[in-house]
Amino acid sequence: MANSNARVIVLTVSFAGAAACNHEDGKASQSCVFDNVESLGSAVNSNAFDGSPTVSSDEMELFFTSERNGHTDLFVASRTRTDIPWNEPINLGAPVDDTTAGDFSLRLSSDGNTLYFASNRSGGFGSADMYIASRAARHEAWTRPVNLGSRLNSPAFEAFPTPNADGTILYFNRSTSFDSEDSDLWMSRRPGPNSAWSEPQRLPDGINTSSAEFSPSISVDDNTLYFASSRSGRIEVWVSTRSANGQDWGVPRRLSEAVNSPLSMTLGPFISRGQRSLYFMSARPDSTEAETCTPATCFNRVDLYVARASCDR
Repeated sequence: MANSNARVIVLTVSFAGAAACNHEDGKASQSCVFDNVESLGSAVNSNAFDGSPTVSSDEMELFFTSERNGHTDLFVASRTRTDIPWNEPINLGAPVDDTTAGDFSLRLSSDGNTLYFASNRSGGFGSADMYIASRAARHEAWTRPVNLGSRLNSPAFEAFPTPNADGTILYFNRSTSFDSEDSDLWMSRRPGPNSAWSEPQRLPDGINTSSAEFSPSISVDDNTLYFASSRSGRIEVWVSTRSANGQDWGVPRRLSEAVNSPLSMTLGPFISRGQRSLYFMSARPDSTEAETCTPATCFNRVDLYVARASCDR
C-alpha cells in the first residue's frame, strides 16, 4: 500500500542544458547552465522515497512528499539563510494530509500561501485529483484542502498542478492512469485569482510526444517550461523556451548530465523565482550497477537535489 501510493509520484511518468535566468542585478541572461548539483542533505532525504520538491520565493521553505512514515505524506522544512542546511522536516499533518491516501505532486504559489497538490483520497472525480490548501501567512495554519473541481479533474489521473506567478495559468499532467505512457501536459487559464478556470487544453506536440510528459514547472516570466519526459528512453528533465507569452514553445532541450546523471531517473523539476536554482528529485544507481534506474529498480533511492545555475554575460 505504501509503495503503491508513492510510486504514483514517480510515474505521472546533447544540449548543455542552458536556461534563461537572471543575474543578481536583474538583467536577463540566455547562457545559464545548471552545472552544480547538490543533495538537499540527510535531514531532508531519508532511507525512503522523498520527492516533489517546491520552495517559497525566498527559498526559506521547502515542501515535499515522503514515505518516511510508511505512507505518502506532505512535509515542510525551513531555514533562515540560503547558505545553510535545511532544518528537520515537519509533517504537515491534519487538515492537509489524508492518512488513508497518498498526497503528492506539490507546488507552492508565488506568494507562498496556496499549496497545490494531488491526492488519491476518497471523494474525488478520478484516480487522482488536484487540490489546494491555503493559509493567511507563512506562520498561520493551513485550511482544509479543496478539490479543484470537475472542469480540471477528470475520471483520469491528474497531478502536479503548477500555477504561474500571478495564478492565472495552471499547468498539470493528465494520463489514463498513474503509470501510463499517455501522460501529457495540459493547461487552464482564468482572468484573475478568484475567477473560474477555463476548460483545459493540451499543450502542443513537441512539448507532448507519444511518450510520457509530466511534472511541469514554469518560470516567473512564463517563458521557460521545465518538465520530465521519457522520450529519450529514460525519465529525464527537459526545458522549452519561448520569446513571449502567447508565442510558440521552442523545441525542448534535455538538461545537462549534471542534472540528468547517466543511468539515473530524474523528474519533478521546480524552478526558483530567480531562476538560479532548479530543485528536482532523482534516483541514482550505485557504482556497481550498469542499468538505468526505473521506478521498479530504484524506487527507494529517489532523493531531493538542487542544481545551481552558472550564468555568463
